[in-house]
Amino acid sequence: MPMRTLFRFISALAVAASLAGAAQAQNYRILGRSEPVANGGFAIQWPGSGFEVTLTGSKLTAQIEDWGANWLNIEVDGKVTPLALKEGSWGYTLFDGAPGQHTIKVTRRTGTPVGVTRFLDISADGPMLPTEDRSRRIMVIGDSITSGYGIEGENQFCAYSHATQNHDRAYPALAAAAFRADIHTIAADGRGLVRNYAGDDPTMAEAAWRELPGSEVNWARLAYRPQVIVINLGSADFAKGDPGDGFDATYIDLLATLRETYPQAEIYGAIGGMLHGDAYAAARNSVLSAVNARREA
Repeated sequence: MPMRTLFRFISALAVAASLAGAAQAQNYRILGRSEPVANGGFAIQWPGSGFEVTLTGSKLTAQIEDWGANWLNIEVDGKVTPLALKEGSWGYTLFDGAPGQHTIKVTRRTGTPVGVTRFLDISADGPMLPTEDRSRRIMVIGDSITSGYGIEGENQFCAYSHATQNHDRAYPALAAAAFRADIHTIAADGRGLVRNYAGDDPTMAEAAWRELPGSEVNWARLAYRPQVIVINLGSADFAKGDPGDGFDATYIDLLATLRETYPQAEIYGAIGGMLHGDAYAAARNSVLSAVNARREA
């Protein structure tokens, strides 16, 4: 066997062994987008991301590193309990109950500005298996309306706190639950398609394709194949006036990229909730114009 052929053969075996080892090691299903960290862990930042596992046992623990402002939802057999994370790396008991088979889902309640949450280790006192991917898949690209910003506030006048944000009560999660679908929520509070409400963070035109909103690593787009895509962007762009023709052109580009990447998906443009008067009319007209331009393309 020629040396080059032998080298390729050995390399292929090494890659196959590595992939097999990774598949064997991952005994939970990651929800949403994540980025790998050392020793087999993963990091999340998008709202609603996390993991889901079927546990045959009575206890599930995790070593989690956080800035100290994020909240998680811990759902055990359909019952949800919120968990406030502490600053630094800490061990958390996510479930401690009756022995048996349990479905446990751990997802991020809070939005992207609160920083990255890292799951360094997930352990249990019994076998863990990843849950099955659902046959229906939704992706929503948006802002704070989509992430559940302040949704559990006492009223419309109360001050925001991280405790009042809850992705599970925002429309993407509610729609996914109603249709028994998986959901990828790609939403960043205060960010627009071409102009953010404040700050100089990357706009959603850039961040929508990244593993994490603060990462430079691009998302492997075909790792998740949505059947329905909703774009709810424009509130931040139009909040302080018309952002100009760049919004329409970028929206058209986003629609074109989504169609090329997911040719079978149904794609919807949405607007509303926080804008009113002339700002709402301008945003609505821009979204309609972009959608119609793609229809005619």
